[in-house]
Amino acid sequence: MKGEEKLWSILNEKLETLRATNRLPQAIRVAETALEVAKRAFPDGQAPLATSFETLGELLDQKGDRAAAKAYLLKAHGILEKVKPPDQRAIFRSARRLGFLCDNISQSQEAIRYYEKAIAAGVQLDEVPYSDLGTMLNNIALILRKSGRQKAAEPYYLQALQIYEKQLGPDHPDVASVLNNLAVFYTNERRYTEAEETHLRALAIREKLHPAAHPDIAQSKCNLAVVYHSRGDYAKAAEFYRDSLKIWEAASEKPTQDYEIVVSNYADLLRSLGQARKAHQLEVRARKRRSG
Repeated sequence: MKGEEKLWSILNEKLETLRATNRLPQAIRVAETALEVAKRAFPDGQAPLATSFETLGELLDQKGDRAAAKAYLLKAHGILEKVKPPDQRAIFRSARRLGFLCDNISQSQEAIRYYEKAIAAGVQLDEVPYSDLGTMLNNIALILRKSGRQKAAEPYYLQALQIYEKQLGPDHPDVASVLNNLAVFYTNERRYTEAEETHLRALAIREKLHPAAHPDIAQSKCNLAVVYHSRGDYAKAAEFYRDSLKIWEAASEKPTQDYEIVVSNYADLLRSLGQARKAHQLEVRARKRRSG
């Protein structure tokens, strides 16, 4: 091993110790030195140089200096994309980190681009957790929805569902969670038939896996009530709101935020049906639970 390469290895060992003991300022100083050594030791843009850029970027991100962090992480990613043969694991890790960073600083288009790069690399790797891919797909969908591009979000929800089903089978609780997110998307898009079908599938999985008084079942029933409420099927909406309330009251002594949402929605429905007294009684009962 050449002298500069040996020094680079020694500095990286020291870095590991500093990071493990949460000595961030010292770690940043050593990382800056290691990067300067790497530039001399690996001038042809080899993977160790990318490692040094990436490490310093991570530390600066941890410090909260995200603009500086992004600059170093971009340099690392540029090197990794040129390495032959490509290291898909390294590209996945680098692109995912850039995606989350850009997302956190509201650089939405860049976040989508790097999330997509990470997903493309990740699907080629057997050991990448399905949850990592699903989280990024959901993040892209959320960015698109927030920017008013709702229709563009749907393929990402569907791809997340496909990945979860392939990894976990059709009746896993995480699959039910993805179905729930997809169904909420359909509800927001006023695609009530698809929303109902998707929520019913999520509910069926949850009822198979959980005891009757489980919060996930209460959530699914409330979401179905919202679908029926939105399309004017008030009898069914009331039935599912009542079921959801009973489950929340059995599952938790203190009202949760989800319980409060069900109370508010059901009270609105009752008032729209001319049942103001019943709506008031419902709200009084909820207040008592809140203060009890």
